[in-house]
Amino acid sequence: MHPMGTEADVEEALRAHRSPMESRLPHAAESEVLRACLAGAPEAFRELLARYRQPALALAFQMLGSAEDAEDVAQEAFVRVFQSLKGFRGQASFSTWLYRIVANLCLGRLRSRRPCLALETCREPCGAADSEHQITEALLARQVLARLSPELRAVLLLREQGALSYREIGEALRLPLGTVRSRLSKARIAFREIWKQSLQAREGSP
Repeated sequence: MHPMGTEADVEEALRAHRSPMESRLPHAAESEVLRACLAGAPEAFRELLARYRQPALALAFQMLGSAEDAEDVAQEAFVRVFQSLKGFRGQASFSTWLYRIVANLCLGRLRSRRPCLALETCREPCGAADSEHQITEALLARQVLARLSPELRAVLLLREQGALSYREIGEALRLPLGTVRSRLSKARIAFREIWKQSLQAREGSP
């Protein structure tokens, strides 16, 4: 039986004591970490969480505009990963597989509710060194993203934030390469137009 399968299992993995194997894992190749996971090593699961939880959380936040929903999605994504890891064949990279899970969980949520458009509700923790201008631009970008359709938002974020290739985006979202190119082009055009309109509205406001 696979040792991971529930949210409690994930939390237990995070709390467990470090072992000699765990001290080597931060320097191990992804394939080695995955093999250790398949062998049932809790420290390997912790290493996967350490490497990929923040990127998964960031993608979920950018897609959903809610820190609470992003936490829920990231948690659910890793539960699914741990439950399905034995079926992972490596045709795509682990990160592509994880992004596919996160993106589809987010798309499911977005289709069931209206996206959040209020600037104030799209906040996330900012570093102390971040300037007011940087923070303002980041918040405006999230407001613009929230006005894109879920499908356009997904391809844009996977490309710009996830740094996935067109082929990897297609694998993540199960889309033909031509559809990826078309959606990405539409997403970029729409983002630029909404960004321009938002800036003009801000400059014209009292």
